[in-house]
Amino acid sequence: MTVDFETEETTRLRAERSVPCPPEDLWDALIEHAELDEQGAVLHLGSFAANITVYQSRKVLECTRGTEALRWELYPSGRMTRLVLTYSR
Repeated sequence: MTVDFETEETTRLRAERSVPCPPEDLWDALIEHAELDEQGAVLHLGSFAANITVYQSRKVLECTRGTEALRWELYPSGRMTRLVLTYSR
């Protein structure tokens, strides 16, 4: 994990991992708890619920809650997936 920058007001953390499954399977797991409601698309992760702001099927998913943002980027790598997860606030 790397900390790209951190100040009193702003933090951005970025992590990269190789996941032993194809991007399609990882994508399906990511959006398993997504739903549409009157406010738009929402992703539920435990007690964390956020509005989906970027959706590029099987490639990029980003959601925000207040000033916090989570972004997942999926890159095929043979039979695996390189996952880049970025958290910012």
